[in-house]
Amino acid sequence: MAAEDSAVLSARGISVRFGGLHALDEVDLEVAAGRVTGLIGPNGAGKTTLFNVLGGLLEPVAGSVHLGGADITTWPPHRRGRAGMARTFQRLELFTGMTVEENLTASWEAAHPGAIFGRGRPTRKQRVAEMMELLGLERIAGRTAGELPTGLGRMVELGRALCADPRVLLLDEPSSGLDVGETQHFARILRQLVAEAPHNGHDAGQPLAILLVEHDMALVMEVCHVITVLDFGRRIACGSPDQIQGDPAVRAAYLGETDVA
Repeated sequence: MAAEDSAVLSARGISVRFGGLHALDEVDLEVAAGRVTGLIGPNGAGKTTLFNVLGGLLEPVAGSVHLGGADITTWPPHRRGRAGMARTFQRLELFTGMTVEENLTASWEAAHPGAIFGRGRPTRKQRVAEMMELLGLERIAGRTAGELPTGLGRMVELGRALCADPRVLLLDEPSSGLDVGETQHFARILRQLVAEAPHNGHDAGQPLAILLVEHDMALVMEVCHVITVLDFGRRIACGSPDQIQGDPAVRAAYLGETDVA
């Protein structure tokens, strides 16, 4: 099945200007269910700008964003969250004074406001327990989030996002601050999420769709099914990891900055 046939999140003709600067120029992007979609490009290519458009922090001057069948171009972030979008940030966004388990529980309750009284409690406990087991957080469930090293903090942040039961998950530089072993663990988690773990919220039974913005090219090439490449605000390539590594335009964009192989 082609990515566009199963796209959960799509952007069409996205353009953003800051004064006279074209930060994005008619960019298209599809994020499909059951796949990790990578978004890469040299520094200043427009990745963060596009990510903020998708997340509702920035409104484009042209183009549209769709989540499922809904046009969400003008929706604020909280409305996108209720519709099934979750994201992480380059800087950890945790309740530092709360425990790991409390952080995940708070995220579940925020995403399911009608279920925190009465009947929702068993579901909440079950979902939080599932996420802690999946991410290997059971042994630190009672630790305060603010005391955790970066690697564990990243796992807690991912758990918070997943406890919202999203249909699409936006990950912004999730390997930042991780060592090699932690990055490999994170890669295994991402593969498992799209391959084995249909979410329990919107479109129940449909696999999760993940958009990954990442500078670690080894991680991108390992976990992504399809990769979109930006350069100077334009999409210059889209394809499989093998196609991207062999694309002359991509290699030219990265020349002198990093190796895409």
